[in-house]
Formats: sequence, structure tokens, C-alpha cells
Amino acid sequence: MIKIAYDPIYAHPLPEGHRFPMAKYELIPGQLLHEGTILQEQLFSPGPCEESVVLWTHEETYLRKLLDQTLSPSEQRKIGFPQSPALTQRELIITQRPSQSKN
Repeated sequence: MIKIAYDPIYAHPLPEGHRFPMAKYELIPGQLLHEGTILQEQLFSPGPCEESVVLWTHEETYLRKLLDQTLSPSEQRKIGFPQSPALTQRELIITQRPSQSKN
């Protein structure tokens, strides 16, 4: 049985009018469950990605800024989302690779 990573944190609240379609993270698994394409047992919630893995693609300075909530307004515009501890946690969970997951 195929396992599918999903956590409610994927659908992070964004400011009114934000262009990113964040609702898709709730709507897609909900639709697949509704139509019977997948079963609830196939969904699992991954844990956060280890910092060493994040550093495969990001500089340590950037990771520290994310974790310390010190991104500049310019850096926040570049990533397209307003900085918050909840968003950082979301990003660490949504980037988790299946083989790292504890479930």
C-alpha cells in the first residue's frame, strides 16, 4: 500500500488575496479520500526535516535566519511568504523525504 505524506500544517494560512493556492494542500487529499482513490490509512504525517538535509540545498546563514525569524523584508518577498514560526515549521515538515519519515 502506497503511503502519502500529509499534515494539516501544509495548508498554512496566508494573508487575504495572496496568490499562492495554499488550499490545495487540504483539498487534494480530501477529494482523493472522498472519491475512494485513497484510504485514510495511507496518509501519514512526516516529522520535520533534519537541518543537515536542509543544508544540502540552502546555505547555513539562510537556515539560521529562517529558524531565528530574522529574514529581512526583501528576503521574505523573495520567498513569497510572510515569515512566521508556523511557516518555518511547515517548510521543515513539507520538505521531509519519505525515507526520513518516522511513520
